[in-house]
Parts: sequence; C-alpha cells; structure tokens
Amino acid sequence: MKNAIHLGDKVELVTEVTLNKQQEKYYSTVQEVTENGEIVILAPIMNGRIEPLELNKKYGICIYTSKGLYRCEVMITQRVKSDRLYLITLEIQTSLQKYQRRQYFRMDCMLSFQYKDDLDVDWHEGLILDISGGGIRFTSKNQLEEEKSLINHIQLTMLDDEEDLYLAGAIIESVQGEIDDTVFENRVEFDHIDNYEREVIIKFIFEEERKRRRKQKGF
Repeated sequence: MKNAIHLGDKVELVTEVTLNKQQEKYYSTVQEVTENGEIVILAPIMNGRIEPLELNKKYGICIYTSKGLYRCEVMITQRVKSDRLYLITLEIQTSLQKYQRRQYFRMDCMLSFQYKDDLDVDWHEGLILDISGGGIRFTSKNQLEEEKSLINHIQLTMLDDEEDLYLAGAIIESVQGEIDDTVFENRVEFDHIDNYEREVIIKFIFEEERKRRRKQKGF
C-alpha cells in the first residue's frame, strides 16, 4: 500500500446514507502512510472551518493516486494537532480495492454549457450542477426524454489551459426541480469518453477543489 499511496494524494471521505440524514462528503489530502498501514490525512475544511470528524466512526474513502483510484472503508482512530496542522488518522477496515475508472469523483458547481440532440442543429443553454469524469447533472427549461442521446459542449478553464469538450451522452433521468418547478434537473452519462477527456475533467475538478480550499483558508 505504501508504494501506491503517497503524500499529497487526494482523498474523498463519505458518510453512510440513512433515512434521516443525507450522505456527506469531505475532501482532504494524504499526509502519511504509517508502518502499521494507517492513513494520516489533513482535517477537512468546510465553509472556512476545520471539520474534526467523529472518532470511532466509519467512512467510505476514495484515494486518487497516480496509479489509479483506491476505495475501502476506514475508521477514524485519532485526531491531533502537529506543527499547526490538524491531522486525522484512519484505520483501514476493509481490503483496499483498486478501480481503474476515475470518474466517480463528483464536484458540485455552477457551470454554463450547451447541449443538443445529436440529430439537431440548434444548441440549447443549460447549467451544470455537478460534474464527474462519468457524467453531469444539469438544469434545462424543458423536460428531456430519458435514454435520448445528447452532444454536450463543455468549456473548462484551468490554470494553464482551456479545453473545449464535445462529449456524447445519454439522459438517464429528467425530473422537475424540487425547489424551482419551472426547471428540470437532468442526469447524463457520457458515452465513449476517452482517457484524455476524462483526465481533463478530473484535472479541472481538483484545481477547483484546490481553489475552494485556499479561499476557505483566506488565501
């Protein structure tokens, strides 16, 4: 495991879903892998404050490494402050599983884009609510037909680059918005996305998460 996970690798922690509570997600980075196989991460920062997380509580974890995505369950066993850093120690509870597909990391956002029927000439404006390497969730003025194919034109601006992606996808859900019933929320799963396109999206997500963390710290 120490050969696969390194200092600075991105981490996503998720809580269990219950009837009375939605799933919560926390983002952090790896600080150390101990000789005992425990993972030490920075305490996540949410809304400008440190989230200590609960001791002896289980979380699902995704670790994004240079060798792929690893997933398992962990338990928080220790919380300490060291050299002005708040650190959390995670004990692995299940076997560490490697996943080649990295599109599971999903980020909330507000991103304008264009879409159209693959047989249509006209583009339509939409607003992306979250994005991952596997698909998007977005709003539209009209309800869209499920299983219908779409071409999605997404412009992603990063620190050193700007990418125009034209991604084919299929609508897997189109429902009326819960808060605003004048719009519809749609989920699209990308078809035939290649590794380069997926890596562009993953790069964009991590750069945006890094910007958000810096803003929360006041930089």
